[in-house]
Amino acid sequence: MQFIRSISATKISSFLNNLYGYEISIEEVIKHAGVNPLILSSPDNRLSGFEAQKIIEATIILTSDDNLGLHQGEHLSKGFSNILGYVLMNCSTLKECWTKYCRYEKIIDSTSISDFKIIDNYAVLSNITLDKSLENNRQFSEFKISGLLSYIKLLSNENLQLHEVHFTHSKPSNTSEYERIFQCKISFEKSANALIFDSELLNISVIEPNEKLLLLFEKNAEEVLELFNDNTYANMVTEILLEEIKKCNLPSIKNVAKKLLLSVRSLQLYLHKEDTSYIKLVKKTRKNIAEKYLNDRNISIDEITYVLGFSETSAFHRAFKNWTGVTPTQFRKLN
Repeated sequence: MQFIRSISATKISSFLNNLYGYEISIEEVIKHAGVNPLILSSPDNRLSGFEAQKIIEATIILTSDDNLGLHQGEHLSKGFSNILGYVLMNCSTLKECWTKYCRYEKIIDSTSISDFKIIDNYAVLSNITLDKSLENNRQFSEFKISGLLSYIKLLSNENLQLHEVHFTHSKPSNTSEYERIFQCKISFEKSANALIFDSELLNISVIEPNEKLLLLFEKNAEEVLELFNDNTYANMVTEILLEEIKKCNLPSIKNVAKKLLLSVRSLQLYLHKEDTSYIKLVKKTRKNIAEKYLNDRNISIDEITYVLGFSETSAFHRAFKNWTGVTPTQFRKLN
């Protein structure tokens, strides 16, 4: 089972930009973090959440900056140097940008989930970090939210007037830097990190969009995304279910989440993003196994009932008829 939560080297490199003001080098950070010195040598490299966390923590120690995430996000000055960035730079409006961003985010970062909604005439750009190593990393969350604001300015050349900003972590003792950077109400201990602003601002145009280039880059992005979609959380959950059910054990979502090193809430969010749920996957997996076993006349219906974890044959009959429209006995005769 492949570990799919990872971050591109380009995203971590953007966190390490502009360190000259602290009189430290990226090489010093990597050495202090104790990770492979070649880890950022290619934009195609991917880092685990654990490796990213070690780099971020090393940077905080070496800079002694308690607001490092806010500052590194605020000082982002370069355009996106990856396929996602090329897509965004050629969108026509901010609304189109964030629709595309949510779709292709995992190309640069699959440790979190971003969402884009309009609630009560306000646009909400939200992000939840789900990787176990990074989910409580305040600096990384602040870098992403502060960086989003910087990239909005880079894409549109506009200073966005925010309504409110949310963070999942607790309120620090000093919030002056938050107030200076965001210039709006700041709320802590929220369910997601988010930028909130008037939805009409989504119509702000992107600087010099190019529709032909957008089509070209988006085709490339779709090809890259397909590589990630081959290895989804739904597939990993299904793999665990198949393995456990064949042992006559129907695992709970808590046990499956534990195998994937996730909290139950995180797994539910990942599956929701993939338009499915644990209950749907259990039903689909049981149905597929039942059909396979019913095609083998050497396996009795009572045995199939036991393997699938049903308490009695009548319960299996009802469930199978609900899945297929016929009873197990009828299915076996038809096949």
